[in-house]
Amino acid sequence: MTFKNLPPAGQIRYCRDKLARVDELEKQVRGMPSTQQSRETLRDLATARGEYIKALKRLENPSLWQRINRWVNEWAAEDRAREAARKRRRGCTSCNGTGQVTGAGNWFESCRSCHGTGQYREYL
Repeated sequence: MTFKNLPPAGQIRYCRDKLARVDELEKQVRGMPSTQQSRETLRDLATARGEYIKALKRLENPSLWQRINRWVNEWAAEDRAREAARKRRRGCTSCNGTGQVTGAGNWFESCRSCHGTGQYREYL
């Protein structure tokens, strides 16, 4: 699961975990002898820490537009779930949910649209 797919609480937890990991790495690097590579590593860790802190602040104190966008996305997800449930409950339009073709000479012939299930099938 990617960072963007996590819920807001999961994103906050992820940022805090990464900040703790950056702190651990910094302690390890500071314990080593000072070289050009260790100074570059400390600079990279400071940059990463700043990015995680910015992301954490943005998540903990979202702007009005971010809150509205989150509410709209949550509402849209609930609406998609309701629509999918409604489609699953809908009967086949060809056989009216019976699974058998009416008007055909043989009552035991199954409906070609739903293959005799009586349930609506969505074709892509």
